[in-house]
Amino acid sequence: MDRSHTELSVLKHHYQVHNRTEGKSPCTVEWYDEVLGLLLRWLKEEGRPTNLGAIDEMVIREFLLYLKGRPGTKGPTLASSTMYNRVNALKSFFSWLHRQEYTKDNLLSKLKLPKVTKQIIQPLTPEEVAAIFGVMPTNTSWGARDGAIVSLMLDSGVRLSELANLKEADVHLEDQWVKVLGKGSKERMVAFGVAAQKTLLHYFFDFRAEPAHQGVDTFFLALDGYPMSPDSVRSVVKRLAKASGVTRLHPHLLRHTYATLFLLNGGDVFLLKQNLGHTTLTMVENYLHIASQTAAVRSQGFSPLDRMGLKGARRFHRGFPGGTQVASAAGSQLKRGPLPKKPTAGHSR
Repeated sequence: MDRSHTELSVLKHHYQVHNRTEGKSPCTVEWYDEVLGLLLRWLKEEGRPTNLGAIDEMVIREFLLYLKGRPGTKGPTLASSTMYNRVNALKSFFSWLHRQEYTKDNLLSKLKLPKVTKQIIQPLTPEEVAAIFGVMPTNTSWGARDGAIVSLMLDSGVRLSELANLKEADVHLEDQWVKVLGKGSKERMVAFGVAAQKTLLHYFFDFRAEPAHQGVDTFFLALDGYPMSPDSVRSVVKRLAKASGVTRLHPHLLRHTYATLFLLNGGDVFLLKQNLGHTTLTMVENYLHIASQTAAVRSQGFSPLDRMGLKGARRFHRGFPGGTQVASAAGSQLKRGPLPKKPTAGHSR
């Protein structure tokens, strides 16, 4: 049967149904659907045909060049990780078309995934965390709830979707652990500490809204008693970012901070893999790299030269533009005044 005349919009819908029935996470299904939606919209804007037979590798490459030229959410161009994920989504879609015999060959089999620039994302600092909690009044319904949300995400590393779908029966406040449903419909148990336990108890027993009806069984509720969606949790975090001044705050940064600090505090890599719900160590190795970089910066406190106590060496604070204070080993040079200026051209020493 010749399926080359099948419209991309039809195939997009079929692929969405396939992914949902295969148990793909809602976020994954939504992401694939979004990328294919971008492709469909671009084809229409360019005045190109939208049937399957008119799409080949070159068309997809032109589409990717178009995406590269678009501004990203955090800069003038799309992040390399975003481009990687979009190319990966397209390759997955065309692999599915081939398996379902919509196409004779896999049209994107020769298209390589782009390289991803590895960036060191700094975890939240204690000062930033304090600022975030400082804008949540714990004696109000929304303040107690938002504090519980941030506490659990920061102290257990659960994903945004996992937190929004967390069932009341799966939160064990006394024993300090929760059971979450992760990607691939895999359940796992994750522990949290005493500080998080305190905020969760405060929210649940003092300020949690009454469920709107008997069918509401999620732990975190909106103020009207209905379940919170991932988008509503995302809005909470966005509001806290603006109110606290920690503008870089987003839900995944809480998970990122948990993973990094877990390792810095001596946590086991394999236990972190279990807690985060990863199937391989690949992602955990990224956190290990970031934790190592953070530890390297902290290692200045173990400076061999500073600890030798050399004669004439002392610590001082020098002010830099902007009020930054930097501690260093001084020596007798400072007692004689500022360092001499560099000689200008035409002067010899």
